[in-house]
Amino acid sequence: MQRSLTQTAENPKPKPEQRRLSERVMTLQQVLPFALLALVMFYQVTRHLIFPTSDHPAMFAIEFLFFGIGAPVMLWVTLNWIAQEIRAREVAEDQADTRTRMLLEMQHRIKNNLQTVADLLSLELARPTTHPDAAQSLRDSVTRIKTIAAAHELLTADQVGTTDIVELAGRVAENARLAQMHPGQNVRIRVTGESVRLRSKAATAFALVINELVSNALEHGIADATDGEIEIGIAADETRAYVVVQDSGVGLREDFDPKQDAGLGLRIVRTLIEKDLRGAFMLDNVLLPDMPVHGARAEFSFPIP
Repeated sequence: MQRSLTQTAENPKPKPEQRRLSERVMTLQQVLPFALLALVMFYQVTRHLIFPTSDHPAMFAIEFLFFGIGAPVMLWVTLNWIAQEIRAREVAEDQADTRTRMLLEMQHRIKNNLQTVADLLSLELARPTTHPDAAQSLRDSVTRIKTIAAAHELLTADQVGTTDIVELAGRVAENARLAQMHPGQNVRIRVTGESVRLRSKAATAFALVINELVSNALEHGIADATDGEIEIGIAADETRAYVVVQDSGVGLREDFDPKQDAGLGLRIVRTLIEKDLRGAFMLDNVLLPDMPVHGARAEFSFPIP
């Protein structure tokens, strides 16, 4: 007896599935017209038996045809139209739910596959090597793959096919900080701004841009500093988003040309912003006494789809 109760608690009976609204309306469609017909017939017969009148028999036939036949038919037609409209909306919602589930499953699998690739590259990175440039390139590749995986993870969590770039920027910047920060170094990253939602392709491009800019600041701007700060600010109006990434490092050298002297990271940034986000990019130094962060300043803007 105790085992039976335990099995019942562990495996409760499934609850009966709730009938859809269209099915309930169709049930009313089958019942209400006949109920109305019976009510009209009862009224007509009762009225003529209890309150005899001298009305012409044709009036009785007209009343019966109009109220006894016409009203139930109109009620049946109306309920049938309502049921069809509700059913069409339910089918559309089912199709949308199916597409959403497929999209979420796809995003989840992409994230898992990218994470697997990043783990394999991390194992390769753990092997001893005599080529520091190769190790750095491998480390950058791992960070980029994890950045794309983070974007897909947020797209899966939001369940709407879009993600908030403020949260995405914070997660991507933290991944870059953990990957690039030297032992004993203290780097703080602050992300502020307005909520802007982007779809999968634009969100992935945005995540890669933030990763490259933060990694560039950690690798060049504040690489030799024991203490540093990176600030990411996001603003938006009705049609466009504006992003600023600035650090407290040494800044750009005076003769630095963003187009001629840019390395691979900045070339990736410019390509992603101009081609994928259809935006504009600018890189310069900033030194403002009333702001806690100074150094290199990267600005880009892009239209919000």
